Amino acid sequence: MKVASPSKSLAAALLISALLPSASTQAQPGGEIEGKVLYRYTDENGVRVLDDKVPPRYVAKGYEILSLSGRVLKVVPPQLSGEELAEQKRLEEQREVDRQLLKRYNSVADIESARARKLAIVEQDMAIMRSNIASLGRQIEQEEAAAARIQRQGREVAPGLLERIADLREEVAVLKERLSRREAEAVEINREFDKAAARYAEIARQ
Repeated sequence: MKVASPSKSLAAALLISALLPSASTQAQPGGEIEGKVLYRYTDENGVRVLDDKVPPRYVAKGYEILSLSGRVLKVVPPQLSGEELAEQKRLEEQREVDRQLLKRYNSVADIESARARKLAIVEQDMAIMRSNIASLGRQIEQEEAAAARIQRQGREVAPGLLERIADLREEVAVLKERLSRREAEAVEINREFDKAAARYAEIARQ
């Protein structure tokens, strides 16, 4: 990359500044730096240019603000593209997740202990639901057997008996739906703790 000589460029710029009283008295795109300043940017040919302003077409590429003595007062970085901004946001979010992970756990063993505690609660709940489903299933079988005996005797099954059977079946359906949700929750718990343990181990290796 061709670079203009800093000493010659600076001398030329100082001469321009002395001859042009209208030169900028503040930082040109940003006005937080007071006093006369110079700008250093890279043009389309890769040449570093020292001037009293930055042409608009070069602003997005970044530039430096210098004092008349050549001291760098501020570095304005290049503007990020949409993809670069998205990646920057992703990295910031990951850093926050990592910070929370390290704050919550002291080791992978801690993560596994937390997993076991959380799963134990879910599994206990699922065991109770399975037991209730089995118990209700036996009740349904008994009630249906009673209804079948009545029908074999040529009698009409009482509406109350049919209603009890319907209620028991509905209760089983509700329990099965709850059990399905709990099973999915157990899978999600394992997935989350697998991810946390893997990330903690990765951080520990760095």
